[in-house]
Amino acid sequence: MLNDLEFIRYSRQLMLPDFGEAAQLKLKQSKVLLVGCGGLGHAASQYLVSSGIGQLTLVDGDKVELSNLQRQILFRDSDRGFNKAKMAKRQLKQLNPYVQLSAVEQHFSANNANELLANIDWVLDCTDNFQSRKLINQLCQQHQVSLISAAAIAQQGQLMLWPFAQNRSPCYQCLFPDLTDQSGNCSNLGVVAPLPGIIGAMQAMLLIQQIIQPDTQAKFWQFEGMGFRLMGYDLSVDAYCQHL
Repeated sequence: MLNDLEFIRYSRQLMLPDFGEAAQLKLKQSKVLLVGCGGLGHAASQYLVSSGIGQLTLVDGDKVELSNLQRQILFRDSDRGFNKAKMAKRQLKQLNPYVQLSAVEQHFSANNANELLANIDWVLDCTDNFQSRKLINQLCQQHQVSLISAAAIAQQGQLMLWPFAQNRSPCYQCLFPDLTDQSGNCSNLGVVAPLPGIIGAMQAMLLIQQIIQPDTQAKFWQFEGMGFRLMGYDLSVDAYCQHL
């Protein structure tokens, strides 16, 4: 149930005809694992926390660096040298006292996946490289935990829905079977500052929509930042995918 203060806090959502208390309770009961506290994770986590997600676990083994501050807006200059998940949790706690927040100060890996994915409803992949996205996709698929993955590089963003808990869904490997280049990320290709925020906010919006009304169709969206164009596609299973 929602208490009186929660009714006031979430009043702008509760007044929506297709939202209401039932939808808010679904958010409150949801447990989400967010991997990667960079630019994508900053936007997604803030909107999930402010919207009233029930439990959010932040996973990141990196430390805050000066070059992060251009787009990772939860951090302050005084956070440099400290763990990203820990510092993000500290800021997010001030947004909403009704959300259960936890920080895992290590990278997501095959060694800790069983523990991290236990009793989790959704995973948000907010990492910044192909190798991590491929690993998270594979482990979520194995554990049948639905995944929303995203990428933001240079002036282009991508958003992907993988409903592994709903059906025999295609996966990241189906979409990019020949992608082996692990060098493309913000560190060497750059990124315009608002782009990760836009895509991260889309991740949060998509997750809220999926929690309230799940979709069994895997989907892919491409966002062109400078042209401000969004294109969406339904995805099908690749019969030759080695991860199915």
